[in-house]
Amino acid sequence: MTTARPRDPRRRRSLVLAAAGALAAALLVLGVSGTLSSWTRAILTNDTNTLEAAQSLILEETGPGAVVCTSTDGGGSGNAFTCSTIDKYGGTASPLGPGDHQSVTVTLKNTGTTSGPLALAPGVCATSGGSPTATASICDTAEVTLVCTAPSAVDTTGSPVVLSAFGDQAVVVTLAAGASTDCTFDVALPVSASPQVAGQTATQPLVWTLG
Repeated sequence: MTTARPRDPRRRRSLVLAAAGALAAALLVLGVSGTLSSWTRAILTNDTNTLEAAQSLILEETGPGAVVCTSTDGGGSGNAFTCSTIDKYGGTASPLGPGDHQSVTVTLKNTGTTSGPLALAPGVCATSGGSPTATASICDTAEVTLVCTAPSAVDTTGSPVVLSAFGDQAVVVTLAAGASTDCTFDVALPVSASPQVAGQTATQPLVWTLG
């Protein structure tokens, strides 16, 4: 008959201590590894990086037939454009006789993001055509008036001037962003016009400036 030998309590304590030591070592390794990994890679995120463009003025003109010209039509960074498709004096399709007149209305709108004054600067009136021996000029004969709607207060109907004397006009003191004014040009050949201007054509540049 075989007699069972009692377990050695010292051996059992040794096994428990060994297991505890192994567990502690594993935790220590994991702790050290986690700490070291945070030293080998650093991350910083800037999530708010912004800029803003300055405010600008942009002038849009709409003429008969819904023809539109804009100061930025030249493209790029430019804000000046020569519009040859809107004739504010009505053109030459129907030549004027003494006592005749013709009118054209255009809309000037600030399509920019800030406000500014709107002004009109007529250039030099030039005469072409007609008799080479003419002693009178249509630029000194034909008359023009200008009327603009609110926020403009311009109304020269009571004091027409000949084209050669048509001067600068402060059209709107402050044209707000999105605001517009309708301006009507009326040109007339007085009943007293000399036959010397027959067949002549008047050409005059008109420059709008916003700002």
